[in-house]
Amino acid sequence: MSAVGAENGFVAGDALAPQANAPSESGPDAGSQEAPQVARQVIYSAGLRLVVVSTAAAQASVKEIAVACGGWMSESDARSITIRVPAAQFDAALERIALLGEVADRNVRAQDVTEQMLELDIRLENAKRMRERLLAHLEKSTKVEDTLRIEAELGRVTLEIESIEGKLRLLRSQVAMSTIRVDFNRPQPATRDDGGNLPFQWVSRLGDGLVAGSVESRPRQPRIFSSGPRFTPPPQFVRYYSSDDLVEALSADGVRIKLQRVDNFDKGALEFWSKLARTSLVQTRSLAVTDERALGGDRALVRGKREVAGVANGYLLVLARTKDDVYTFEAWGPEASFAPLAEALEKSALSLKP
Repeated sequence: MSAVGAENGFVAGDALAPQANAPSESGPDAGSQEAPQVARQVIYSAGLRLVVVSTAAAQASVKEIAVACGGWMSESDARSITIRVPAAQFDAALERIALLGEVADRNVRAQDVTEQMLELDIRLENAKRMRERLLAHLEKSTKVEDTLRIEAELGRVTLEIESIEGKLRLLRSQVAMSTIRVDFNRPQPATRDDGGNLPFQWVSRLGDGLVAGSVESRPRQPRIFSSGPRFTPPPQFVRYYSSDDLVEALSADGVRIKLQRVDNFDKGALEFWSKLARTSLVQTRSLAVTDERALGGDRALVRGKREVAGVANGYLLVLARTKDDVYTFEAWGPEASFAPLAEALEKSALSLKP
């Protein structure tokens, strides 16, 4: 900091010096009382990955929750929304949002900024005292050179005050209003190593057709050279591909069936395979499960919905287990065509003869 003439009794930088009447820390009462408790200043934020039937409806519901909690929507896009809610309503808002679908992932962060805010408060107080002293020196200044130096220093200190005040406003806003980001129907990143990469390829590929809109990116040519797994498709369907372990069928309305047989590794129980399949469908296919139940006879059902390119699609998986094999009966298609066939598709799955 530049020095200003001694005639005015000011040297830049001495504004931070202790005032003559400031209480001494080494006085007789120093340390005789405990320092007052400082209220902790914490910024709460959360991220949810939610699997829902309708993204648009879920987004609207999250926005309504934000308003009901005294907050607002800060931003949104086709597959996510970010809201701000009062810190006192943070937990309640999270609980209500979680009820809108199935929580595929959740993280909550608490950032303690107490020390940062205390430091900024001290810097702000010191800067304001310096500005007051500079103004006092400016009034006494009689030389142009000194006046210019004091004014330059005043400008710098004023900018510092404005910067600190801006940082404090931001932190206070973040402490007062928590942030919640919700992502809808975003598949689990393939790089994660918490179960997303399964050793059973057939489980990982469940729902492939639901995502792509077909069984393969290039549908197989019609071929029925072997009987394949035995089942009775609904009357509206035609089998167009069959091998020893795979059968595919199609309806004129675009609903597809894929039935395959895979090895039952280590004679796994139906409960193991059905739970693994359900988790994979939710985590990697963003399937919103609407029904799941045991069918008896070592069979289990999972039914759900997923939006593909803005169109609701229905999905059905029936697992049948024997000691040596696992059979997967998948059916999917546009909900308008799929829903009327739901009962017939379930009956077809139950017709499977392992």
